[in-house]
Amino acid sequence: MSISLITSFTLTLLIFSYILGDNVLFRLAVSAFVGLTAAFTTIAIVRSVITPLFIWDNLNQNEIGARLFVIIIAGTLALLLLLKPIPALKSLTNLALAFLIAVGTAVALVGATTGTIIPLISDTTALDFDADVWFIINGIIILIGVVTSLLYFRYQARQNLDGAVSNGRIIALLRYIGQGFIVVTLGAIYATAILTSLTVLTGQISVLLSR
Repeated sequence: MSISLITSFTLTLLIFSYILGDNVLFRLAVSAFVGLTAAFTTIAIVRSVITPLFIWDNLNQNEIGARLFVIIIAGTLALLLLLKPIPALKSLTNLALAFLIAVGTAVALVGATTGTIIPLISDTTALDFDADVWFIINGIIILIGVVTSLLYFRYQARQNLDGAVSNGRIIALLRYIGQGFIVVTLGAIYATAILTSLTVLTGQISVLLSR
């Protein structure tokens, strides 16, 4: 029986100890996970991002100039972030943070738009009436679910004569339908998370007992 197997099984049990409430064992497992994740991320960045920047073999002058430009910009931003504890340089540190947040937001926005929103709209509106009847029904259900779920988060209301604010009957009905879709979706996600956790636990026990 290997040490890695015993360690993984022990950490799994420590994570599942959260069922009994927040405790020291769970915090120990989470701290170990966060530390290992930070170490792995640091090693991956150094080996895959930073180290290749300083390998200039078989590069022409333009490529070397581009590498130097990237190194200077990245080094300046990293230095500004490291100087954050100095109050006098707070404005410069905020500038570096603003740059990082802007770039991260732009990348996330492009990824969400091209990878999620556009394919979701395409799949939602793609109803092939020449296909099987169940395929058409599924497409209609998806379309209704998406529209009513979006309407649930749209706080469109009107003020009555007595001053009370309420939704129209049609909007209220559509919001109730959207709420039902959201509840079912969250329930399915929660059930999937529980089943996945139990699968991991039973897999660890099965591997441990088979050794």
